[in-house]
Amino acid sequence: MNKQKALKIINVLLILDFLGLVSTAVLDDVIPRELFEKIHPSFGLTLVVLVIIHIILNFTWIKTTYFKTKKS
Repeated sequence: MNKQKALKIINVLLILDFLGLVSTAVLDDVIPRELFEKIHPSFGLTLVVLVIIHIILNFTWIKTTYFKTKKS
């Protein structure tokens, strides 16, 4: 799988995971506590993993954009 295709998949998963995380936080009083304690941390951990993968896949762009060397 090439990098661009992987990024498209990761970006969609990031959006869905973020929406799930926010939804469980907002609906904290509505959903049962036992369910919240299982789902919300899972969404959080998944988000961290997906962000790390996203950064790794975009590291070349990050280096060229933010760590430019000054030309004399």
